[in-house]
Amino acid sequence: MSTTDKDASPPDGLSPSIKGGPDIGLSHEQSPSAVDQANPVETEMPSFEPLFTLLTNSTTNTTVHPRIHYLFSDDDQSILSTPSQDPSHRALVVDLAPAPEGSANRWAVSWASSLTPDFAVTESSVAVQQGEGDESGGAILRVEGVEREPIEARPDSLPNSGSGAIGGEDADVLAEDFRRRMGVLKKVVDESEKRRMVMGHNEQSQQVENDGVAPDEAVLDYEDDKGKGKVRAEDD
Repeated sequence: MSTTDKDASPPDGLSPSIKGGPDIGLSHEQSPSAVDQANPVETEMPSFEPLFTLLTNSTTNTTVHPRIHYLFSDDDQSILSTPSQDPSHRALVVDLAPAPEGSANRWAVSWASSLTPDFAVTESSVAVQQGEGDESGGAILRVEGVEREPIEARPDSLPNSGSGAIGGEDADVLAEDFRRRMGVLKKVVDESEKRRMVMGHNEQSQQVENDGVAPDEAVLDYEDDKGKGKVRAEDD
């Protein structure tokens, strides 16, 4: 998916692509708090309608309408691993799940992830468009991300020579830039943590379904000074 094109509505040949959609097969397992594991209840899937989508590149301060490709649980997933013919296009995966009960939306973002190393997702959400008057419009999917910044980039106020002294104002600029980058990194980590938690819960649910019982022990491998050891942790 290309976010470098400043045209908010690029032509089809240059339009960015975002690949995502509701994974119906996993959607009722993606919200552990919504289902009582002891007494599972069949969740009725809400009807799905295409979402108006906006993708914002916070690095370049541009927003585009990406090209969407919806994938459902029974669709061919190989398209996700197919490389784009245009290296300037960046692909994202956005996984949608039914929104929690009481929410104004039918769907919520379970997790979102970039398939290219030079772009990272920092925020993703589904909101309701505000219509005229008190009427609510359709749902809108918003995805924000950042692209890789050059390491050699330096603020204009800093000295160009490595031997130059850094004054108090320059140190403040460095500190502010460091805080900004750490804030962006935290957002990226938080988004990736959503995916890790969902995937971990799905794997655990699949194991319980296959075995018929919940796992009561875990085997952990570790390395110590004497070589490899093995620890068995059992639930009380």
